[in-house]
Amino acid sequence: MLAPVGDNPRVSTTRQRAPAWQHAAPARGVHASIALLCLAGLLSSLYLGWTEETSLPDGVGYSGGFSAGWEHMLNQPAYFTVVSALLVCLTSALMALRTRRSSQLFHSLRLAGVVQVIITGVVFNLLLRTDVPMTGVWLFNDRVLHVILPVLVPVVWLGLGPHGRINGRVVLGSTVIPLAWLAVTLIRGPVLDWYPYTILDVPGMGYAGVSVYVVAILLGFMGLACLLWLIDYALSRFRRGQARA
Repeated sequence: MLAPVGDNPRVSTTRQRAPAWQHAAPARGVHASIALLCLAGLLSSLYLGWTEETSLPDGVGYSGGFSAGWEHMLNQPAYFTVVSALLVCLTSALMALRTRRSSQLFHSLRLAGVVQVIITGVVFNLLLRTDVPMTGVWLFNDRVLHVILPVLVPVVWLGLGPHGRINGRVVLGSTVIPLAWLAVTLIRGPVLDWYPYTILDVPGMGYAGVSVYVVAILLGFMGLACLLWLIDYALSRFRRGQARA
């Protein structure tokens, strides 16, 4: 059984002996670059919300939508992609300022961001991507939020850490935002007659049909979060062994 990192007295020593380069200026620069890339993607989403109205996918059971301007722009957080990028942007910006952070709230948000961008990339590219050609801001937005970040963010987490802060409470805490997003989406969906993704098309598929996707994604989230916990623990233990050698 994995020992909760926060309750292990040896962990503090591990944290102090974490590789210095993980806290150096170049590492903080990488975190800052990730934050800026996320910000660029988020700003492009706001721009598209301001200039484009929502378009209904073919065959869906809902008929609502948002007109271009404030209405659609302020609705951007209804997209899981935007919430995920916002979490990564916030936590990466904070890491750029200071990498040594002990708050479980922070590490829950950081873990949530990493897992959510991975899920964003997998779900969008496997289930939601269409063959409609994209250009300009649409293409930039798609490539940043659905292709680059889902690969780059976990790679940076794996390489730069800092590791040794994930425990069971952090994993559970990381589920709060995606569960809250799901609850809000399913509550406001019937009110607005609109859903952000076709896999959440309750009018078209019913709750039974939607639940298949929801359960699979939630299980995937927990599986990824636990995998990152295991990797985090293994890396911390490996570096502890190196420090003792």
